[in-house]
Amino acid sequence: MAALAGTAGIVFVAVVVAALGYWQVARSDLAQGDLNPRVLDRFSNPSRGRILAADGAVLAESLPSGGRTYHDASVAHIIGYIDPRYGSQGIELTRDGALSGEAPVGWGAALNAEFDRAPPVGRDVRLTVDSRVQAAAAEALGARNGAVVAIDPTTGDILAMVSVPTYDPGSLATNGEALLNDPSSPLLNRATHGLYPPGSTFKTVTAASALEFKVITPSTIVECPGEIVIEGFPISCSNVPQGVGRYPFSDAYIYSVNAVFADIGANRLGWDRLEDTAQRLGFERPLDFELTTAISELRLPGSPRTNVLLASTAFGQGELLVTPLQMALVASAVANGGEMPRPRIVAGEANSSAQFAAQANPRLTRVLPADTANTVAAMMREVVSRGLVSGMSNLGFEAGGKTGTAETGTSGQSHAWFIAFGSRDGKQAAVAVIVENGGRGGEVAAPIAAAVLKAALLP
Repeated sequence: MAALAGTAGIVFVAVVVAALGYWQVARSDLAQGDLNPRVLDRFSNPSRGRILAADGAVLAESLPSGGRTYHDASVAHIIGYIDPRYGSQGIELTRDGALSGEAPVGWGAALNAEFDRAPPVGRDVRLTVDSRVQAAAAEALGARNGAVVAIDPTTGDILAMVSVPTYDPGSLATNGEALLNDPSSPLLNRATHGLYPPGSTFKTVTAASALEFKVITPSTIVECPGEIVIEGFPISCSNVPQGVGRYPFSDAYIYSVNAVFADIGANRLGWDRLEDTAQRLGFERPLDFELTTAISELRLPGSPRTNVLLASTAFGQGELLVTPLQMALVASAVANGGEMPRPRIVAGEANSSAQFAAQANPRLTRVLPADTANTVAAMMREVVSRGLVSGMSNLGFEAGGKTGTAETGTSGQSHAWFIAFGSRDGKQAAVAVIVENGGRGGEVAAPIAAAVLKAALLP
């Protein structure tokens, strides 16, 4: 009898194992099927965790009915959405396991989830976003299409990330089709996926490369007689201060002389060295970031590396396409003595005792020699101290920046760019701003960066 019972037990276990194998492996497609109640519950779970700003401000939470409500449209592109028809995006997607409670912490929680089948209780997710800095960035950009990214260069923490136009993530159920078909692309996170010519902000990369590889120094005298011609391609230097004549290379950067940078790029630096520097700074590869990012490119795939293209690339045009996040990281590397942080937007998740477990320690990577970064930083500070940009005087702290006025190849106005950094009492912040078709970067984008830096660094 005992032997029969033992055999029956073995058969029962074998059947259970076989059934689990069938449902969990052979029919694993059902786990994400539209009719799976656990999948459907994810979209109407009143116990789904909250998403919080760094200071604890609630950005997203669930209602008793199970619906999701969002409190700040300026963070819509960070938080994303969760909807049974349109799926999910942003933090709602990347941290779904924590928010839904379906990624239990510890063996006890895992066993309870599997065998007790208790409704999952989500964990809160806290972001690095500073509510004060985020509000300043949103207010300064206003209704103008574009993006603002602010980052702590020493930690990589994203202090603000704004993309305009924005939307209400809770409106997908009623407004999803209109949002998808809106020609202004409100669902696009311009900070991470907007690809723009960077204009003269890219001269920061070219200058760093030329200085590092010692093809020039800040005091090297450069000259432009009116225009410089690269293989039949003329570039004028008569349309900016310090354009025509002889002056130190530092002035060519500070006053943004395209022709000088074209000459340095094509005749002294070369593609190999410029690409080497740019790739170390994050170009031509996906960034290591919580949210997906577009790849910032030096040239179109398969495009030949000609001298004419190199000349225009060196001063920020050509086929260059960059994201605002990428340019904020360039400013961060310069501000941080050549060490670039890995960008981070999640500060931690709440465990069962409501204590937030911090994410992995910040990671810094040496991308530029310290002396190169410090030299470029000094030139950026000269841009500010010489009064060449609007809104950056009497800040109350030391700051540097670089303007960009990027031609779009269309009949519209140029894009207005500004990248900047500031420091005060041991605190640092770096910013990238783009205003689509905004005009001159020093007049339009610089005041936005100033407002963001003040919010990040002043009491």
